[in-house]
Amino acid sequence: MRAVRPIPMSRFQRRGGFSVKTVLVSLVVLAALTSVGYVFFVPMLTDGTPFSSGILTSLLGNDEEALPEAPVTEEDVENGASLEEGAVEVTEYTGEDDSLISLLGSNIADEESAAQVARSLASVIKLSGKKGFGPTTPLSPDTRCSITVDSKGKFLRASAELDPSNVFHAVNENGTIRSWKEEVVLDFKAEVVTIRMDNTFIDSVLKAGESKELAGELGNKVFKWDIDFQSESFKGDICRVLVERRYADDRASGYGRVLCAVYDGKKTGRKTAVLFNGTYYDERGQELKKESLRSPLGIALRVSSKFGQRFHPIYKRWKHHDGVDYAAPRGTPVWAIAAGTVISAGWGNGYGNYVCVRHDNGSESRYGHLHRFFVRKGQRVKQKDRIGLVGTTGDATGPHLHFEFRTTKGKLADPLTLQAKMTASVKTVATPLKGRFEQVAQERLRMLDTKIAATEALERVGVRQR
Repeated sequence: MRAVRPIPMSRFQRRGGFSVKTVLVSLVVLAALTSVGYVFFVPMLTDGTPFSSGILTSLLGNDEEALPEAPVTEEDVENGASLEEGAVEVTEYTGEDDSLISLLGSNIADEESAAQVARSLASVIKLSGKKGFGPTTPLSPDTRCSITVDSKGKFLRASAELDPSNVFHAVNENGTIRSWKEEVVLDFKAEVVTIRMDNTFIDSVLKAGESKELAGELGNKVFKWDIDFQSESFKGDICRVLVERRYADDRASGYGRVLCAVYDGKKTGRKTAVLFNGTYYDERGQELKKESLRSPLGIALRVSSKFGQRFHPIYKRWKHHDGVDYAAPRGTPVWAIAAGTVISAGWGNGYGNYVCVRHDNGSESRYGHLHRFFVRKGQRVKQKDRIGLVGTTGDATGPHLHFEFRTTKGKLADPLTLQAKMTASVKTVATPLKGRFEQVAQERLRMLDTKIAATEALERVGVRQR
């Protein structure tokens, strides 16, 4: 029998065969590729992330320092992303005299770190337009602040919302504090507000769901020459306002301009204000601004004593009251009702701290019981200059302003009934602009009337709107 010679391996390879060694190596490589494929693609199929943390751990091992930590972004802060397991976030609303340094110092273990964060935030707030703002500057009451620290009290991030359009952030980036102002989109929408007088003007505005800001705008700017809200507002009066409401990222954040307002009152009658070219006019186009204010205060609590005979609370006898008393908190600003010259500023016996202003037409206004005054004899003042603060000096049982008015002939006059018109003629809309003014006034008054009609219709069927 013919023996069969073994075929040399080299010849087998040339014919396309595989050695055992080659097959074994191939199998090892295939197994490795299968394992890597599983690591890469299974996470992608399950959570949609092609490079999950599992593969990084497989490739780099368990060394936590192998990859640098990604920096914190504004988006992380705005979305409230947790920076560390066990981090604690504290949200506070400021009280009286709270500042950045007091809030941060109460929540951050390291005093120097708290001071550093306060300085960083304060510098950005100052650059945004808050002149003179610093770490110890008192914040407005009810300012929202949040502070996040890790489990050891180390600072991570903070935010301060001065108002919805002014939000500031600070974050710890590897030991460096970075601060910035959040970009907030502001929008204005014209809305109608109906205010029904019930108690004081401020209380009525608050009851309508609005704020003291709107009350101040109406009382101290729009109607300040035509309505004395302390003495001329009565229960049942109605004030309707077309105002720009400001929104910051769809959140209401105050007011813009009062575009139009109508006050219907028992004593005042109908008073109309339409904003045109930065000035308020009535519906006939006559400028509301006059040479004298109706009241030396913005929004007082009430008229505590009227002009005329009264039983004096201190002397305990009937005595003529030469002016009118406005009850107001101590420290309330007192304004000059018209331009003039200060002829007296000092102690006035029963009047306490006392200021008298002689106006350009010869009439005089007098202000008593002041806590402080800021003018001197001979000084010129303009309308609505701050001449003092409400107090209790002299013969006073509580904080109030005694206000007197004397005519050009030196005769006493009741400030509550006196039509405060000085000698200047009333200004009107310029002739070339009258057509445009009439168009604007009609459009805005129609918007008020439409809202009123809709509200009254709903109320007739039992649906109340503010």
